[in-house]
Amino acid sequence: MNTEKFTELSNIKTVENIAEVITNEDYRSGFDVTIIGLGAMGTIMARAFLKQGKRVAIWNRSSDKAETLVAAGAHFCESVETALKASPVTICVLLDGTVLRETLGADSVADALTNCTIVNFTTGSEEDDLFLQKLINSANGHYVKGMVVAYPRNVGHRESYCIYTSSDHEAFEQHRELLEVLSGKILFLPKAEALAFATMLHAYSFTAMVAFYESVGASLHFGMSLPKMARLLLDASRFFITDALEDAVRRLEEQDFSGDQARLDVHTSAFEYIAESMHTGGASTPIFDAVCRVVERAQSMGYGDQDIAATTKSFASNITNYTN
Repeated sequence: MNTEKFTELSNIKTVENIAEVITNEDYRSGFDVTIIGLGAMGTIMARAFLKQGKRVAIWNRSSDKAETLVAAGAHFCESVETALKASPVTICVLLDGTVLRETLGADSVADALTNCTIVNFTTGSEEDDLFLQKLINSANGHYVKGMVVAYPRNVGHRESYCIYTSSDHEAFEQHRELLEVLSGKILFLPKAEALAFATMLHAYSFTAMVAFYESVGASLHFGMSLPKMARLLLDASRFFITDALEDAVRRLEEQDFSGDQARLDVHTSAFEYIAESMHTGGASTPIFDAVCRVVERAQSMGYGDQDIAATTKSFASNITNYTN
């Protein structure tokens, strides 16, 4: 784009004016990124890009959600078509897969998908992803599926993760630098691995969080303040749990489950005492009760003299090589 045209473009107030100053060939060079959907996640993503000095185009079905972003420097688009045409990459964070399919599948949108890269953070089904990929590819566009491993408040945090997958790795790499604004860590995986990882990560993370909530709630039966117990558990478990998980990863990589720290038999006895103490106090602990059943099952399978990490084998008992 020549200097005069760039200067004129920098002075425009709305995306709709772009067509007046640039040709169709460089139509997508007006803005760095487009955000479609201004819920909690979409709004914070837009703010993260604005904070990094990016030119951001936005669209939402209800325009009132755009007011604070426009005041911060974003440019509101009156239609999805205009929003898609405003930049080379559009990030979608709509309510669900059905809404996104209806939005991008409208006949009036087809032309705007040409040469556009869609990065989809909308929660949806595999069927939704297949539909969108086919729709966008048929318009000579590019489709990337993304997932933020963080609550909206931590978008852009240096420790947060985003997981991406696409059959078009080149399209992802083309926009990697832009996407790095959203998280400190980026992980690209083949589709099957990305699905497996995302599923297991959420299953693990939320189980761990609910176990924390259970322990905090149960502490009331021991006369403890819930906020005090929550803080004590957080502080005391940081190193203990991180160390245990790092050791478990090492054991799985080396297939070394020797009980050189504390055997599963020892854990089983200790867990029985912990459960009895909580039940006697009147606490309901279904999650920890399930943990007790897990270690008892692993013990019955002959892993009693091994490290507690050997419980992994009880969930993958038909697999002989855990490193593949």
